Amino acid sequence: MVRGVTLTALALGWMVSVAGAGGAEAPLRARVEGVVGTVEMRPAKGEPWRPVEVGTILPPGADLRTGFRARCVLDLVDSLVQVDPLSVVRLAELERRGQEVRTRLHLKQGNAQAIVEKGKIESDFAILTPSATLSVRGTRGIKCRFFSDEGGTYGLADKGLIAVIDGLTGREAACRPGQSTNDRATKASEHLANRYMPITLDHAGQEKKEKEATRRRRSGLAVAPGLAGSKTIGNRRVQQNRCEQSLLDGVISINNYNVPTVPKQ
Repeated sequence: MVRGVTLTALALGWMVSVAGAGGAEAPLRARVEGVVGTVEMRPAKGEPWRPVEVGTILPPGADLRTGFRARCVLDLVDSLVQVDPLSVVRLAELERRGQEVRTRLHLKQGNAQAIVEKGKIESDFAILTPSATLSVRGTRGIKCRFFSDEGGTYGLADKGLIAVIDGLTGREAACRPGQSTNDRATKASEHLANRYMPITLDHAGQEKKEKEATRRRRSGLAVAPGLAGSKTIGNRRVQQNRCEQSLLDGVISINNYNVPTVPKQ
């Protein structure tokens, strides 16, 4: 049963309220604006989970999870966030710093979509996953997906700009409308090519990564035992000639055993 409205339906009214927000200092809380299906929250780690309904308040540090075919829309003061089915998120930070609202949402698994608008309230908004950070620079249509077995995908469907930072290397990639990247902060154009373009092989039947490995081997780097193959083309020709001669003699050697072959009639 639907007990609220969706992210799109809430966006217009929310942006009007953000534009007219005053500067009164008050503790910030997230408010549930829409619920579909089974959604639960807990105020802090270790506390029991309890059902969520429209109007439920989430303090910083609270966890939220959605069930199968469930979703939830959160009003985070500077943003609207929709948490999609089978997702687990934590509201890590939500606080006002002068004229700026700092929001940090930890996506442990699942999908989340967000709208962040910079009006009179300055926004410092980011979604963090176990392997990357998505930082927002005044934008809409943010899409974030993370599952431990397949990694993360981050994209932008509407206007604006986002930046994705690899949590391991610190590499950063920017995404504009219609673009996406992954945990390794691969350039948007390269990420698109890797997902949808056919594999390009050269005349020797090698793709790009195989060619790079070949260059490294020829540069003098050591090759793992068993991967070096025959040293020269000449050696392979000698082996081939010996095999052909064995077939003509009627005997072929397999694992040091001589096996008679069927003579030609």
